[in-house]
Amino acid sequence: MKKLMILTLVLLIAFTAFAKTTKIEVWTLSLSPWFDDYMNDVNKSFEEANPGVEVEWVDVAYDAGLQKLQAAIAAGTAPDVVNMNTIWAIDLVALEALTPMDEYLTEVDKYRYWPQLLAGNTIDEQLYSIPWYASPQILIYNREIFEEAGLDPDNPPETWEEMLEVSRIIKEKTGKYGFEPTISGFEDLMLEGIQLVSEDGKKATFNTPDAIAKLNWYKTLFEEDLIPRTLGGYTAGRENYSAGKIAMYPVGMSMLKHIQENSPSIYAVTDVAPLPLGKAEMLKSAMMNFVIPVNAEHKQEAADYIMWITSSYWQVEFDKHASIVPSTKIGLDTDPYFVDKAETDLQAKAQIMASLSMEYVRDIGFIPGLEQEKFAEFRRVLDEIFMDAIKGDYTAEEALELAEEEINKVLR
Repeated sequence: MKKLMILTLVLLIAFTAFAKTTKIEVWTLSLSPWFDDYMNDVNKSFEEANPGVEVEWVDVAYDAGLQKLQAAIAAGTAPDVVNMNTIWAIDLVALEALTPMDEYLTEVDKYRYWPQLLAGNTIDEQLYSIPWYASPQILIYNREIFEEAGLDPDNPPETWEEMLEVSRIIKEKTGKYGFEPTISGFEDLMLEGIQLVSEDGKKATFNTPDAIAKLNWYKTLFEEDLIPRTLGGYTAGRENYSAGKIAMYPVGMSMLKHIQENSPSIYAVTDVAPLPLGKAEMLKSAMMNFVIPVNAEHKQEAADYIMWITSSYWQVEFDKHASIVPSTKIGLDTDPYFVDKAETDLQAKAQIMASLSMEYVRDIGFIPGLEQEKFAEFRRVLDEIFMDAIKGDYTAEEALELAEEEINKVLR
């Protein structure tokens, strides 16, 4: 009996020693070295919760990420989990390079995320990527300029029409510009709920009364000198807001850190508010997601890892280190760390505000129905004609008619 027990113990030890460990390879984009501690904590906790699974984390430079992944897939050495933006995912689905994830997830798994984000990652009724984090735009504004104009700094504009009216008051009372828009024809029209191309992607469809109204809104701002004449967009907005030349700035949350570091006197009088919505009630934000390559070796373990790192807990932890918000319905507004910090910290206040707006967030860095290789030219043509119309070269009607004619040439 004693010999049998010893033999059993020896066999158990041998089995344990030679038990196969499943190693999953996880790629992220440009997170190291800034987020090494966070990623190491995530990976360690996953390994502890999943005995026998080991995580090999590889951080890839963003600019090289897509090329390296395509090469790895072609060579049969693809990682198991990859972090990428939505446009890359759509392109790789078209190449049949990603794994549909539905069979590895339950409906309970999917329920944790905002449904419109999952819908944006679903192609032909198959889910190809899980949303990770977002950075929705907010409205940054200068309380001091509001007070100088006789406006209530605790009641910033809530609609785009109010933005126009408030800009008029600010210009009249202070001589300063209301705000600096970042004009993008296709984004502006999508946010108004306007379909840009036909279902088959062969015809422009954006010449509508709503499109004319949006373009005329911009023309009014320019004609009345309520926005800077350069129409400089993001970069000019950063410089003008930091110099106290504009009262409001629609922009991502990360801009707060720049203002704090480079213009502390402006930061001291800065506040944040939700960005007004267009008719589509959408708020744009580039999304980061996780996918599983088509020839990944450990797909179920990969799906389990994705569920782990995109859980509410680990997303909130990540948000403590970056100007982002979770893709999950459980956001930052119920987390004690952020709730307490928001009392005195503008960045935390902005993150809670952005988290509360996630039900409106869409990734609109692409145009539904449009072939991706035609996107750049579509955008260039529409943006150029939009800008020319705002500056007075065309009426809104003439501009949209011309834009449709030119873009139909691109779509052929």
